[in-house]
Amino acid sequence: MSNVFESDDAAERYDAARSLPEKTLALWMDTLRELIPSDSITNILDLGAGTGRFASCLRDTFRCPVVAVDPSEAMLGQGQGRELHKIQWLSGSAESIPLWDKSVDLVWMSQVFHHLKNPTIAIQEVRRVLRLGGYLAVRNATQESEAGNQWSRFFPEARNVSIPREEIITVVCGCGFETITIQSIPQVFASSYTEYYKKIGQRGLSPLLVISDEAFDTGMERLEQWITTQSTEQPVVEPLDLFVFKLPERR
Repeated sequence: MSNVFESDDAAERYDAARSLPEKTLALWMDTLRELIPSDSITNILDLGAGTGRFASCLRDTFRCPVVAVDPSEAMLGQGQGRELHKIQWLSGSAESIPLWDKSVDLVWMSQVFHHLKNPTIAIQEVRRVLRLGGYLAVRNATQESEAGNQWSRFFPEARNVSIPREEIITVVCGCGFETITIQSIPQVFASSYTEYYKKIGQRGLSPLLVISDEAFDTGMERLEQWITTQSTEQPVVEPLDLFVFKLPERR
């Protein structure tokens, strides 16, 4: 995974840029609960957990302990300051997960896949720590979903930085997983266009980190001008993809 969030400042910007309304978090958890039988989940790995914005939601949704793993000490430190009950924080990468074989029932990866240094090795590691019949849920921007994001029209240099859906499917299924579902989930990303502008301005979204400062500043100017033509207090809805895979009970 990328090390762009190693500093304390970057971790704080990540929190501000990617925070989600409570109803959006509930939407993702409700969708997971519909797709994955909760009685089959006794512990969860939040892989690439960042500051842990999904860790407590996963714990409460499935009523079981969660292990939050991330390579950034700054991100883990930010998360640990929130809530510790039934959440264990560990430093580690997706390519070398610090857990025993067959030790979890569900692996959750939110906005992680495009950061993987070696996706195949990472998914093989996910397979190693999953029990037979376990699930892998991938929440990630793709080239297809980002086409529906409003910010992308103002930052043309950042377009197509994300990976195509087919790449995720090919890597995961190539490691022996079965596809349960692939969905595009329309989520409320910001409660208003005023908040939307502030969140994009934190530059915490991965595609905005790889463009030049000049391109980012120019894009923010375009975005600001466009927002003046919008009803600024309406919520901003943007799509993100959800992939759910299952490890067959027999290998």
